[in-house]
Amino acid sequence: MASDQVTPASTRHNLLTLPQELRDDIYLAVLQSPCEPPPSPDEAGQRAVWGIDPLWYGGTSVFYSVNLYPRYACQSMLVCNHQMNFEVRELLARYDTSQHGLDCKLDLMIRGAHVWPTWTLLPGPINHIRNLEVEMRIFDDYNGSQFLVDGGSGSIFRPLFHLLSDLFHHGPQFVYRGPFERQLHVDTMQFTIDVSKSSTEDDSIQLVWLKLRMMASVEGLSSRVSELKLNTSKGVRTFLVPDKELAQKGIKTLDY
Repeated sequence: MASDQVTPASTRHNLLTLPQELRDDIYLAVLQSPCEPPPSPDEAGQRAVWGIDPLWYGGTSVFYSVNLYPRYACQSMLVCNHQMNFEVRELLARYDTSQHGLDCKLDLMIRGAHVWPTWTLLPGPINHIRNLEVEMRIFDDYNGSQFLVDGGSGSIFRPLFHLLSDLFHHGPQFVYRGPFERQLHVDTMQFTIDVSKSSTEDDSIQLVWLKLRMMASVEGLSSRVSELKLNTSKGVRTFLVPDKELAQKGIKTLDY
């Protein structure tokens, strides 16, 4: 009987024996692979209200994860071995520039005027985000009317602004955990929302678009975002930040 041939260890292939270009492609694919968001706010895991007074903001809240340190896509690769740690860090540094940038995805579950944020794609501790996709999913019977003044409070925009402000001031954990030394910048921030079930869909879209442009134009955010997009059933709208006229209206007009 012929004996089974055993491949010498020196000729076996694994990730680290592949050419550097292929390894970089694999690292990048892992860094840009999103995970699934929670099915609903009730299945979002342990949450807590941090840094916002629901009474002061008219009963609105942002429910952040109790795990204040978000899980980066690079974490599992950084602990494999010294070579992979070095190569992944080098790749992150190479893409963390204004010429490249990496993509991130943030899921926002909305019920009434409450928000549950979850990162579904967060490559690593980077400064430059090429595309930040924000998916707004509605979990109530308002069908988007909470974005309106007539038929809804419109107060959803205050916690949304609070969340975005916390992102740029405190980082992806949203909560102050000491000085945040990195300066985040987003080339394109795209919001996706479905209000097609609303009887006032066109009015909802118009107001959402106005409020998002106002938020992006106020001081503190206008220097951090270059382009804003809104994706709805009616198509995609694009806005170059900032707009001085909208900025002059100030944050006071973000809710009613």
